[in-house]
Order: sequence, then C-alpha cells, then structure tokens
Amino acid sequence: MRYENKTWHREGNRFYNSKDSFSLNHMRFLHSGIDTIKQLFTGFLKLDVIHALSTHDYDLRGSTVNFGGIDWKYSTSSKKTGYQFVLKNLDLGFVVLLKSFFEEEDKLGSHLKIEVTPQAIFESTPIELRNSLREVANLFLSSYTENSIAFHACVDIKGLEIPDDFEANLVTKARRKFKFNSISDAQYSLNETSVVYGNGQSYTFGSASAVQMTIYDKIAESLKSDKISFWESVWSQVPSVDDYSVSEYQQGDNVHRLELRFHHSIVREFCNGSKNVIGEKLDIRNVLHLCDHIDELFKYGLNLFRLQYSTSYIHPIWQSLMEDVTLFPPSPHFMYKRAKKSPTANSRRNTAFWLGNVIKLMSRKRMTTSHVVKHIINSGLESDLSDYFGCKVFGESEELYHNLHEFVANKMSDHLLNGVAA
Repeated sequence: MRYENKTWHREGNRFYNSKDSFSLNHMRFLHSGIDTIKQLFTGFLKLDVIHALSTHDYDLRGSTVNFGGIDWKYSTSSKKTGYQFVLKNLDLGFVVLLKSFFEEEDKLGSHLKIEVTPQAIFESTPIELRNSLREVANLFLSSYTENSIAFHACVDIKGLEIPDDFEANLVTKARRKFKFNSISDAQYSLNETSVVYGNGQSYTFGSASAVQMTIYDKIAESLKSDKISFWESVWSQVPSVDDYSVSEYQQGDNVHRLELRFHHSIVREFCNGSKNVIGEKLDIRNVLHLCDHIDELFKYGLNLFRLQYSTSYIHPIWQSLMEDVTLFPPSPHFMYKRAKKSPTANSRRNTAFWLGNVIKLMSRKRMTTSHVVKHIINSGLESDLSDYFGCKVFGESEELYHNLHEFVANKMSDHLLNGVAA
C-alpha cells in the first residue's frame, strides 16, 4: 500500500482537513533532548591500567577500583558486549567499557566506549560533557581520538493517548512482531522486530543495530528504575499553558516517552552521505558535533517510523512532534542523506572474486542468464556491483541490470565453450 505524508491545516492544537478534524488540547510536551550517549574512542590502552584490572582478585569481582582519584565499580563482561572490562560510577554518570575483545591490547584500536546516564546529560552543557568524556578517556587511553557516537533522542509527552490501531498504522520496515507480558521479558537487541509490551502500553520497533523507536510508560519505568524524583523535577519546570504560576506536570499525570535510538553505524552513514552547500562532509564524532544535527536526525527517525492517520495524512500526533519539538537548533545548509562507506580497491577485488565464482558455479548447473542475473541483483550488493561496473549512479537498477546481463552472458558462454562448466 502506498502512503502519502500530507500534513493537516492547524489552529493551535486543532488539526483539520476538508473531511476531518482532530484535537490535541490534552497533549503537552514536558521534556525533549538526548537521553543516552555512547561515545566510542580509538587509541592505545594504558597497559598499567590493563595490568591492574587483569590481576584484580577474581573473588573481588564487583568490588571497587580507583583510577584518576575516582572509585569505579569493577566487573568483567562477556564477548557479547565487545569489551572485557566494565567500570561503573553512576554517581558521576559514566559506564566505561574497556579493552576490545577484537583488537590486540598493545595495538591502536577501538578499545573504549563510555555510556552516559540521562541525569549526567541533563545536568551538563554539551561542551562540559564533551570535556568530561575526554577526561575519563584520558584515564584509560593514550593518543586517543573520538571515533563515533551513538545516542537516544527522546520526548516526554503528557496526556498521550496511543491509538488502538497504532501498530497497524505505523509505517515502518520492522517485519517480525512479538508480544510480551512485561518489559522484563524482552531484550532491546532484537533485530528487525516490532515488540508490544503489556496491553499496548509500550512499543518497540526496529533493530538495535540500526535505528530503533520505542514508546513506553515513563512513569512506570521511572518507578522501576528509582528515577521518578529526578524526572518529576525535570517535568515540573514546565509551566502550565493555562496558568504560568503552576507546573504543567502534576503528580498522577500520565507521561509517555517516545525514544529514537541511533546506532553509531547509522551516524557514520549520515557522515558518509551528507554534505553542505560548499561540499563539506558531515562530521559527527562527539556530543558537541551531534548537537548541531540532532534535530534533523530526530525528524529523520520520525519519518522512518511514521504514524499515519490514513493513507494520505500523517497522524496529528506525528505532525505535532515534527513541527513543535526542537531538540537543538538545526545546522543550516546541510542535505542529510545516509550512505555506506565508499568501496575500496580491496572491496572491488572481493566483488570480482565473488562474481566470478557465482557465475562459474551457476554455469555448471546450466542455469539461464536471466536467473543468474536476478540472483546477483538480489544479493544485497547493489552498491558494490554498481561501483565495480562503473555505473554513474548507485542504485540505478536499469543501468546495472544491462551491464550485468551482458557480463554474465559473456562469462557463461566462455565457461561453456571452454568446458569449465562441464
């Protein structure tokens, strides 16, 4: 089904078109910003730190260690996290993941990831937070650089009424659907999924390794994590639209959070594909860079998971999110576009080897040229194949198809005549 993204006419919180009208007078935005940051660093491990952690008494796992005059809760981790050591100081607001399982400890590598708590983000300016992250990185790495950043952007909404047909009308690429009785029954690392928790009160769509959207009851989650006092203090700073002398949020109000989670690989894709009017590439490697562009990335996420009112009109809730929420002032003059990393000479060589082997094997099976071409086109390697054949525009399927068809036909003919396919 083809969906359009027409917007409604509006007067304040009243949305209308030629047939329908919709009121959002009951809905208020209490908070918007960055909820989580995961900063990646590349550098050399300080081997004295690694020696101290490696010789730490196994029986004292979970005890504290001190680096840089800071006490850290110490533990080791499984290979699933990618890092051997975990150092946690939630009072400071940081969780340090150290020493990559996939890099030699004495070699330059992506040995450090620092996750920042929502409270530390809220209480710091972007410059202060960037500097604090660098200070922590300096305790564990030498000659380091900020490699990439992952983040969660969020909006807290009072009075959000999630439509009964929310899941059916959300336009998204998430394919598999799971249902759970409570939030503790599911892992957020599920790939390409849409998940519904507890009677439709919380939803998660998409992959944790790409862009993921979740909507959940923030009151219930804050009570469970014992952060309700902090978040109520944040929400209480918003004055009521009816009476500026009182807070918009009052105890007992219903608050939902919409969260868009961007994996660091997606941020890199935007850096690969986005340029400004003078041709400069987008560069997002730390929180200070991120703040210039997060509003546009947030709008991209809202369009990636778009709630429709009908096949023609986006839902007024989504229109309000797009028009009324600004996380940070956007950076002007950038065209935002995702792109994979440009192919290298080595990747072209690998493409040639793969292509040659596939054609030879299928020639032996006496498959038709059209069948072989269709198989190759559907391999998911379209950009690599376009680069290999010198197509001017990646993704131009007709140009790639004709070049590939001619190439496959000639190769299969040679194999048959030379007896290679016998």
